Amino acid sequence: MRKVALFISLSLIVFSNSGFAQNDEGKSGTVYSSYGTGFPIMNNSVQEKGLGTLGLSINDPASPSLANPAFWGTNTFSNASVAFDITNYSVKDAFNEGDNSLFKLGSIQLVFPIQKNKLGLSVSLHPETITSYDVSSNQEYDLGDNTNEYFSNRAGTGGITKFEIGLGYQINENILVGYAPSYSFLTELEKRTLVFLDGIARLNTVDTKTNGAGFSNRFGIALNKKRIFSNRDMLQFGGTVSLPIEFNAKREVVSTKIIGSEEVEVQIEDVERADVSIPLKVGAGLTYSFNGSTSISAEAQFEEWDNAEYGFSGEEENVFKNRQVYGFGVQVNPTRRSTGRFLSNIKYNAGISYDSGHLELRNNEINTLWFSFGVGLLSPNLRTNSSLDLSFQYGKRGTTSNSLVKEDIFSVNLSVNLTELMFLKRKLN
Repeated sequence: MRKVALFISLSLIVFSNSGFAQNDEGKSGTVYSSYGTGFPIMNNSVQEKGLGTLGLSINDPASPSLANPAFWGTNTFSNASVAFDITNYSVKDAFNEGDNSLFKLGSIQLVFPIQKNKLGLSVSLHPETITSYDVSSNQEYDLGDNTNEYFSNRAGTGGITKFEIGLGYQINENILVGYAPSYSFLTELEKRTLVFLDGIARLNTVDTKTNGAGFSNRFGIALNKKRIFSNRDMLQFGGTVSLPIEFNAKREVVSTKIIGSEEVEVQIEDVERADVSIPLKVGAGLTYSFNGSTSISAEAQFEEWDNAEYGFSGEEENVFKNRQVYGFGVQVNPTRRSTGRFLSNIKYNAGISYDSGHLELRNNEINTLWFSFGVGLLSPNLRTNSSLDLSFQYGKRGTTSNSLVKEDIFSVNLSVNLTELMFLKRKLN
């Protein structure tokens, strides 16, 4: 188990250095993450991203998932998984266009079978929303009879992160249930910079820090029926409910000005407290496996963003709208053999998904259409389910109408999934 501890330590080092969002110079995510608590993130695994689905009705021992807690009770071996995402955004509005990129740690998950194929424990750290944007502009203001120019920049990082511990229980071979409580923490930092070109106050920065914490609960169920049309097929249903998360959040605003050679820091406002929440989420899906190697999946999720709160800004809260996500995908698993052939250890996924978005800006829904493809490389050792998953996604989000931003998104996602057999030392008979 020393290698388990090493795996966890290395993952946490990466997490502490990169975080779930980075906003280094020249790097940022979607501009639409500047509203409220950030842009909502799906809990699907890298394999499920390649499949274009949410993962609610899919159970693959080689690729553990956060999507449905019910499947955590089916494990035979302990499993550790860490995922990374690299995303490039090509953005344009009515006047300009450009590119930015974002590297982030997607999730860390450990799954332990307390009772093999019966009761399993999952421990994970993963994002619920992400804030990562960097917006610049040149503007003018009138001062008496003179018109002066200044440069404005807004950059934000953070979001909501979950530390979750949950249980999955297999009642019998056809019914599985799961429950996952979690501690969620909200951390956001927005830095606004104004550079005046009149020589009086050359630089003015405003830092807005928002923090909060809350508890949340998720429930999952899975039902399956085998031998419907043949001796090898199976139909599986999966459903989840995530209850709303409420934060008693606080916000602090501090300004720093440089006048001449002197730097002056001023707290602009008293610490403000407000109610912040993200909404109820209900999802369901079906996966039909034809023969154990080929399957199709169709899934959907509804999120009640109309009831989300953002007490720091009524204007931002008013742009929330209910969100629907739909996904459809096909997966082909290899027929694994001990011949050592490379192609017999590769699985393939492809799919398409539509996200109606949780924002409505200037009478425009900020929706996203995704096209996905993925491959999974299984360990050639038939005694282990360890795997490496890689997925590619191309998405189109937003519009240039009404001074909004259109984004072409290309994302590469990678996860390393290790089973217990890779952690144990071999014993000689």
